[in-house]
Amino acid sequence: MAYQPLTLRQVAAAIREEQASPDGDPWLWVRQFMDDFYAATPEVRATLIAERPDLTGDPRFDAYLAALAEHFAIHYQLPIPRWVNEPERFLEQWWFPTQFKSLHALAIVESPAAFRRRGIFVDRTEFQRC
Repeated sequence: MAYQPLTLRQVAAAIREEQASPDGDPWLWVRQFMDDFYAATPEVRATLIAERPDLTGDPRFDAYLAALAEHFAIHYQLPIPRWVNEPERFLEQWWFPTQFKSLHALAIVESPAAFRRRGIFVDRTEFQRC
């Protein structure tokens, strides 16, 4: 059977499972999704973000996945899924998904609009994959 790229719905389910494990790393799933998205054709890319993911149990990741879907839709001229505007996809408190406080100022400047409007601040390297 051929490999099927991850959808954001599958990523959300995997993040929920990762949270139950003390060694879980939800970022592995986010990075795998990005790799799959970048490798996919334009037709497939739209399907990877279209279906509404269930909530992960962590509001930060619920907002992050919505921001990622909106960001990719804008930059790859795809339809923006309606689910990205659900109220539970926005944070009340800002989140910097980095352990380095020295990067916070840079993240405020460089974070794409889809992330900033949800209270998530990332630097430009967030979407770079080797």
